[in-house]
Amino acid sequence: MHKATNFYLHLQIIIDMESKSTFTFFFFLASLVLVTGCNKDEPDPLHMLGALKFDIPSYSYPGETFLVEATGITRPEGDSVIYTFQGKHFTPDSIVAKSVQITVPDSLGTFTLTLTASAEGYTKSMTSRTTTVIHRFFTVIVEGFQPTNDSITDPRDNKVYYYKRYGNLDWFIQNLNWNGAGLTYSNVLALGTILGGLYTWDQAISGEDTPMAPAGQFNGLGAGPRGVCPPGWTIPTAEDWADLATTVSGTPMGFLDPWNGLGEVFAVDAKVNGNKLWKYHPDNEKTNIIGWNALPAGYAILSGETFSGYGQTSFWWSASSDGNKGYYRLIHYAVDRFSCASADKSAVYASVRCVRKAEDSSQNE
Repeated sequence: MHKATNFYLHLQIIIDMESKSTFTFFFFLASLVLVTGCNKDEPDPLHMLGALKFDIPSYSYPGETFLVEATGITRPEGDSVIYTFQGKHFTPDSIVAKSVQITVPDSLGTFTLTLTASAEGYTKSMTSRTTTVIHRFFTVIVEGFQPTNDSITDPRDNKVYYYKRYGNLDWFIQNLNWNGAGLTYSNVLALGTILGGLYTWDQAISGEDTPMAPAGQFNGLGAGPRGVCPPGWTIPTAEDWADLATTVSGTPMGFLDPWNGLGEVFAVDAKVNGNKLWKYHPDNEKTNIIGWNALPAGYAILSGETFSGYGQTSFWWSASSDGNKGYYRLIHYAVDRFSCASADKSAVYASVRCVRKAEDSSQNE
């Protein structure tokens, strides 16, 4: 009987201990539910709708000022969104505004401007843009460019162009950058200083931003139209281009020939602020051994609404045409040729090099 009593007492102790453990567990669980329930009283933040954006030119001059404006957010609406622009070395370097005048740094380099959109109850939205500040003078900007001792000053805007004699002609060794017609790549003014302007065939031939009528045919050495070129200089004809290739290669070449191997000797492996302009490819080493200084200016289409090819290719108009198409020569970063092709006279924007007969070199010096 004594043993039985001890057994039942021991069993009761075990049951009591298990009950206390069970109670403790359920108390903890209940507390956790209460805490979680309290947190649920705080609503999850909403996400803004729309793509936050603003524009700033990819290239700029020291101290240049631009109007930047925040756009793209569709929810929440109105003044409930707070926009903050921040950028080290910009002026101002931090400001709360939807639209503001921003001044880029005075020093050369690439700088980042960040825009943040915030609103009560919403997660923040952020986006950034960069601008590369460059020198205002072409020969200082473009490292690797080979100038000559010969240059002319365009009397229309006082811009200076270097030229070099090849065969029977003097050639610009940089792209024309006259703003009386055409546009600049991505409509960035500073890129025009580096790469020159882009013009439709009609603009290049007529010298007008909105030519009234298509021009006629132009044939013969140095017999192209003045077009967008300075006084005394002309748009190169098919014969001008052929004379250039024949002189450089030492072999007779026609305008429509592919000019194999000449693309890399006309292209310069240049840099801006230490960054290469041409994309690299082993099939085009860009030796520039004849000092023509071809840069990858790209091109534009669709009335200048679409830009492409920067860093990869460049087109140069000739004065030759066939129907509604004008002929141009092109260099591509991955091909050693200096090719020939044609494009719509009014829809494609390309670069221009100006020429003149060697015996006319006394003009406009």
